[in-house]
Amino acid sequence: MSFYEYNEDISKEYLEGFNIRKECFDSEIHFYAPSIKSYETEDFKNSKADSFPPFSITGSSCSLKCEHCNAEILKSMVSVLTQDELYDKAKTIHESGGTGFLLSGGSDSAGIVDILPYIGVIRKIKADFGLKVIVHCGLITEAIADGLYDSGVDSAMLDIIGDEDTIRKIYHLNATVKDYENSLKFLSERGIPCSPHVVIGLKHGHIVGEYNAIDIISGYNISSLVLVGFMPMHNTKMENIAPPTPSEIGDVFLYARKKFTDTPVLLGCERPYGLDKFKIEELAVKSGLNGIAYPSEGIIPFSIELGLKPKFSEVCCSLIFSETVLPAITLGG
Repeated sequence: MSFYEYNEDISKEYLEGFNIRKECFDSEIHFYAPSIKSYETEDFKNSKADSFPPFSITGSSCSLKCEHCNAEILKSMVSVLTQDELYDKAKTIHESGGTGFLLSGGSDSAGIVDILPYIGVIRKIKADFGLKVIVHCGLITEAIADGLYDSGVDSAMLDIIGDEDTIRKIYHLNATVKDYENSLKFLSERGIPCSPHVVIGLKHGHIVGEYNAIDIISGYNISSLVLVGFMPMHNTKMENIAPPTPSEIGDVFLYARKKFTDTPVLLGCERPYGLDKFKIEELAVKSGLNGIAYPSEGIIPFSIELGLKPKFSEVCCSLIFSETVLPAITLGG
């Protein structure tokens, strides 16, 4: 049982977003718990430790050492430094009844995750095992986009940053907002299912380019939009930086919901801890987002009280658009 008391009253402003979701997506709300980490609440738990693991093609190495991450996220991923190693890991997932995996890695000094050497083995994994393969990339070149198209990946994820000062000071990258837009453009032009991410509060806890990032994304055909909140991480230069307030994050939720009335918008894995985490998820539901990854205790019953119908899945939330993934476990099932 949650110690946080959810408020069922929905303000007029949030009701607009809530109604957009109900009108365009019925009353279903999706909750996700991929085996990237162990998860269990009173309402749902993930069942297989290796059903949808995260892999890094660079191990724990990243050239950028971003202010908010410092390669810490890579430490939680399984290292796959060769194509054969990735294939063997995928075979293990298949034999154990798993669903797929997330493939990522650290960036080089140009902000690129060198995925091209793995294109052939991804294609073979898809053919041999039929697993869901999601790739989280850095900046995308046309060659990488061509490779991802040829490989048959189920979804490509990438961060979109709408402020050049953030790119330089947080990512330590000599790139532009246009470079990020071009990355999205290259994926969209090839019809690759794409789930761009926007990190809310990335610039030292302040909201600066997030609205611009959403505006940029709205100009392209995407499969889903994933919003995450800046979460201070240990062993980074931003570990003591305060995240945006829940209401500031909620404002971004609403803006995105109104921009993407026909496209699934979700709250992804990362968000601040503590009581703010509960409040952020409450606002995600009230603003009409389609789903939440790793929901907190009590948010699922709360969604039911608001007349929504929760469904669950153990895959990455970016796959909400996939008809082969949507039939998830219903509450009490």
